[in-house]
Amino acid sequence: MYKVLDANLPPPSPDSEAGPRPTAVHLLPTLIAPEDLAGCIAVVIDALRASVTITQALASGCPCIHPVLSVQDARDKADHLRAQGNNVLLGGERAGVRPEGFDLGNSPSAYTPGAVGGREIVFTTTNGTATLLHARHAGLVLVACMGNVQTIADAIAKDARPVHILCAGTREEVSMEDALVAGALTERLVGAGRTLVADDSARLCVLLHAQATSRPDGVLRVFRDSRGGRNLRRIGLDADIVFCVEHQLHGVAPVYDDASGGITGLGRGPR
Repeated sequence: MYKVLDANLPPPSPDSEAGPRPTAVHLLPTLIAPEDLAGCIAVVIDALRASVTITQALASGCPCIHPVLSVQDARDKADHLRAQGNNVLLGGERAGVRPEGFDLGNSPSAYTPGAVGGREIVFTTTNGTATLLHARHAGLVLVACMGNVQTIADAIAKDARPVHILCAGTREEVSMEDALVAGALTERLVGAGRTLVADDSARLCVLLHAQATSRPDGVLRVFRDSRGGRNLRRIGLDADIVFCVEHQLHGVAPVYDDASGGITGLGRGPR
């Protein structure tokens, strides 16, 4: 049984008040209500693999990615866009593998310029797209991964709005790889003068990132040992883990626009 907090508890102490440009990490998207993101910046992290696949697709020349919740939603959305004359691919996964009839799975290395350049993608994954749609009412929604974390930090470090970093997790459970990327982003934001809220989630993520980066193979080891990493290794996709850790996507900042329902990219692509 979960313990119910006493509704008559006194207000928090003054030292829990957020300072200027507050930053928070939520280890699962369900830990913050969608309406609480209104007017804020939301940064979505699904480090294995949706964040990387989205960023890689945009870097490879995909003009727009349409995230949807379910496999059937994806098929319906693709049919609608094709009926309008759009050149559309279906991409995504369920239980880590490509759904039947989809053009691409969720392996970011498959999203090459030759495969996706100039073509829109309707995209659905087990955790990442659901988290994106959970954050859709934020004032600005960005997608971060290990390869573009500095670009995202640079884009929002000085913004006055509160920042909420949402980790997608794995099937509604916390996953270390998302927390590690959240720590890398938080470290950069604090270094640029942003402050942390009282909750210790961001501080835990920073500690995890610091520990991982203290040894040459630390980040890859955390990714492989995480809940998401163990799932991928079980189905023979360790190469995707390596790609998500090592592939650099500097300058690519995926931005989700709720009015259009699409993700577009700002930046110069991979290097």
